[in-house]
Amino acid sequence: MNETIQRIEEYLAQTAGLLERLDRAAVARAAELLLECYERQGRVWTAGNGGSAATAQHFACDLAKFVVPPGRRPFDTRCLTDNVSLYTAWANDAPREEAFANQMRGLIRSRDVLILVSVHGGTGFSGDLVQAMRCAAEAGAATISLVGFDGGVLHRESTCSILVPVESTPQTEGTHLVIEHLLMDLIRSRLAAKEGP
Repeated sequence: MNETIQRIEEYLAQTAGLLERLDRAAVARAAELLLECYERQGRVWTAGNGGSAATAQHFACDLAKFVVPPGRRPFDTRCLTDNVSLYTAWANDAPREEAFANQMRGLIRSRDVLILVSVHGGTGFSGDLVQAMRCAAEAGAATISLVGFDGGVLHRESTCSILVPVESTPQTEGTHLVIEHLLMDLIRSRLAAKEGP
């Protein structure tokens, strides 16, 4: 039992340390990009693989419902893993790394934002996210990445990147969810403030 408690203490201490080290300016910039997209009536696209796909879906859900004051239009959101038939059709019939980009090609606009969630940031993994980012950039859309480890290609090339500075998949994915909810809190409060007289 003592070893278990010790492990819990170590994990939670590491989590607290990671939250302290988050780049506050990057989080604020991500919130601004999303609010600007809303004002322009752009679409927010989201994508991720594995556990990060669940976080991408969470983003799309919260933007479409949680952040919006009653009676106001929701964010226009589309998670690129939600349509399993379409996703697997592209993955099967074209190069796998183009599966996300192929869903956006000809549809993504300069007023849009693409959110990419990746533990490794596309370094050696998730070439589909890298291609999606570059497709969005070609269209003039902003890109927001949530990454871990060294941040990879996504961290270097995104419009805005929030890095969880740790080489741990569970810690990275857990902190990404904290960042997601922090962004939703910032956006919800800003939209609610605009409801006043």
